[in-house]
Amino acid sequence: MKKQQEQKTGQSGNGKEATIYINPRTDFGFKRLFLEGLKAEVRLLDLLKTFFPDTLGGASHLVVKPTELLGDIESEKRVVLDTLAFIDEKTRALIEMQRAQKPLFVQRSIFYTCRLVSKGLNRGDDYDIPTVLTLCITDRTLPEFADLDGFFHLVQLRRVDGKNISEKIILGYLDLSKFAALNPGQMKDMQFADRQEKWGYTLANVGRMDLQDLSQEDEVFRSVFEDSMHQKLTKMEKEEYKKSVLEYEDVQEAVRYARGQGLEQGLEQGRAVEKRQLALNMLAEGLDPATVARISGLTEEELLNLTRE
Repeated sequence: MKKQQEQKTGQSGNGKEATIYINPRTDFGFKRLFLEGLKAEVRLLDLLKTFFPDTLGGASHLVVKPTELLGDIESEKRVVLDTLAFIDEKTRALIEMQRAQKPLFVQRSIFYTCRLVSKGLNRGDDYDIPTVLTLCITDRTLPEFADLDGFFHLVQLRRVDGKNISEKIILGYLDLSKFAALNPGQMKDMQFADRQEKWGYTLANVGRMDLQDLSQEDEVFRSVFEDSMHQKLTKMEKEEYKKSVLEYEDVQEAVRYARGQGLEQGLEQGRAVEKRQLALNMLAEGLDPATVARISGLTEEELLNLTRE
């Protein structure tokens, strides 16, 4: 049991650090990479500009805001890590990293994107809605995109003939499962097709790399490796990271257990709970029952019972 714990936390039995870089999918790693590291703002802005170049090509800075503005429920925070950034007065960006398969994840991302839109308007304002960009990073292929090739998919408001009707609401889905696992030392020799691919490979692999991969000429990606080095953490930070790794492993283990047991009924119940929570959130925002029913998939009778409960 002790050996298993040591492997999870990146420590070997003789006290020597076995982990070179921290896992960005842990809560600690995600925050250090995009919120608290020495060049976190630079990395976050570069990530957003890479995947939304048409909208953010000229952006030079951003300000990170508390995600409490979105009203996340506590149970979701274990499986979805999120960051909210304001690029300017009328442009916001939401970044979400999915750590475990979550029913209705796409619907969830749409809901919180729309919430940011509604919160960007004051009573009496004209409908000059803010530009809201949502970048969702997943480690599994979402069912909504299973029939498509590629690792990144943009979703916009379009007419039936394909013409855009608004460029102010854009969602992007980055699928890290499409990137092959690299062995230590391979990253520095990779020839990437573009910057999107480079970010994908980095996020998918940095947790298993070693010092050979540090020789990145690109300053942004070099900072990813430098700020992710386990040996640079203080003693307190290493303890925080250890707890974060154990929490991440708990989430992953729960997913593996559910799959191994074939608990389809449990997954179905989970989807039902998601629908109900989504409906409650929308009703709390003042949406009419017919709209809530259409988006959540619940019937109006089910909504009525839900409000009574």
